[in-house]
Amino acid sequence: MVLTVYGHQISPPVRSVLLTCKALGIEYKFQLVDLMSGEHKKPDLMKINPEGTVPFIQDGDFFLSESHAILTYLGDKAGNDSWYPKDIKQRATIQHRLHFDNMMLFGRHKDIVKPIFTENAKEMPPAKVQSLQDSLDLMEGMIHEGGWLAGSKPTIADCCCATSVFHLVAVIPDLTLKPKAAAWLRRCEKELPDFDEINTVYVKQIVDLLSKTLGKKYTS
Repeated sequence: MVLTVYGHQISPPVRSVLLTCKALGIEYKFQLVDLMSGEHKKPDLMKINPEGTVPFIQDGDFFLSESHAILTYLGDKAGNDSWYPKDIKQRATIQHRLHFDNMMLFGRHKDIVKPIFTENAKEMPPAKVQSLQDSLDLMEGMIHEGGWLAGSKPTIADCCCATSVFHLVAVIPDLTLKPKAAAWLRRCEKELPDFDEINTVYVKQIVDLLSKTLGKKYTS
């Protein structure tokens, strides 16, 4: 049975799962979930995904939510020692980067953007934007001398964090990357499979949506 990924590509965590599937060579079916209409909160989906979030996956009779948990599951499922090494120290580094994304990158981004769509907020609070910039600055020290986040080869950590960072610097115009992080992101765009196809058009959609919502207060 082909693995099913539920979600909407406007969500960076959803795109990180799709990108990882591509990298690992995992065949999947994508099931679009209409977030704007609240489809993810409807009873039929809540029954199989009680958190009511995206992404979540179905692999036979197994369901799993939370993108970072999904990425490690996919890594184990594929058994690809390059993208998700079995060495415990390498795995620990990868898992650190995944937690960093969850708390410091996507987590802080969500704190900025979610109120715009759910609470009619009219600006991105400068203090929260600065907090996210601080997170991006920390990444400069995380780039391995081999050019990737967890060593000399790309891993699921790069699929995850590159999706978030690509999204962040496009969606929040004031954010910048230091030289090593900027070079790493360019490398990800070039070398991670189908990166542009999976990310670019959907990032543009959220940029356009924010531009319409915030008007003159938002420029990209």
